[in-house]
Amino acid sequence: MSRRWLVLLVTSLAVYMVFLDGTIANIAFPAIRRSFPTASLATLSWVLNAYSIVFASLLLSSGRVADLVGRRRIFFAGLLVFCAASAICGAAPTEGVLIAARAVQAIGASLMLPASLALVLAEFPPTMRATAVGVWGAVGAVAAASGPSLGGVIVDRVDWRWVFLVNVPIGVVAWLAGRRLLREARDDSATRLPDPVGVVLVTVAVAALSLGIVEGTDWGWGDPRIVGAFVLAAVLVPVVVLRAARHPAPVLDLALFRVRSFAVANVATVLFATRPGSRSPPGRCSPRPSPRPPAASPTGSGTAPCWCRARWSSRSGSACT
Repeated sequence: MSRRWLVLLVTSLAVYMVFLDGTIANIAFPAIRRSFPTASLATLSWVLNAYSIVFASLLLSSGRVADLVGRRRIFFAGLLVFCAASAICGAAPTEGVLIAARAVQAIGASLMLPASLALVLAEFPPTMRATAVGVWGAVGAVAAASGPSLGGVIVDRVDWRWVFLVNVPIGVVAWLAGRRLLREARDDSATRLPDPVGVVLVTVAVAALSLGIVEGTDWGWGDPRIVGAFVLAAVLVPVVVLRAARHPAPVLDLALFRVRSFAVANVATVLFATRPGSRSPPGRCSPRPSPRPPAASPTGSGTAPCWCRARWSSRSGSACT
């Protein structure tokens, strides 16, 4: 097997873990609830919500940082954080520790995902990038789809804690192989850190929107907290866009949205990820955003995914996720 395909294999392990943890915890929810009988359903729902909200809110800025600092460096930092947090999830003595570890796990996931795509793109010539990204995206789709089944087997045969601990050996393999195979890469046009104010604004905007979607059914769509979350997101989105248009190092590259396929793919992904019941724990039915594989062309289709036609950088990959 050639080196480029080995790089794709290593990065795909990370992609698999990221998307697997977006769905595998759902099936373990009843067992987790039995382990923490004094915790309310609303509190335990944050085992799922914390991962989704933190992941969504940090993904874009993580991609920009990877472009500047180095994709390999950020990939390994994310892998280390993700695996360490997974181990803490598996050993969590209280629901508070479990929820906090899930949030930290999402931080690692947001670092790994855009960096992994950029590392793959650097290894493949333009004529093969559509195929490579198709495989990369397909791995994420398989992981998300297999999460409930794999989680059910683990919960039935072992224990719910291994739903999280299973990431540790996978991460060790990815770390050892990646240290030998992955080469550092940066975006030559990224000469400064992304706008720090823009990072804060986009993080708060996405977090507020995710919070409103996640808790709308439980708290009530007319609840002041939900209305406030949506209002905050609605106010911050145009502020983010205006600041990105004027700042020399914007957190969001607006030029990408001039590519019609990129804009359409992002809208479709958001609608799919927030459809009713997409992330509901047992006994609940509410729209829940979750990490989803970005839209990508089928392997060998000859049509590049949206960001492949725009710009080869982890910032575009993260925006399309």
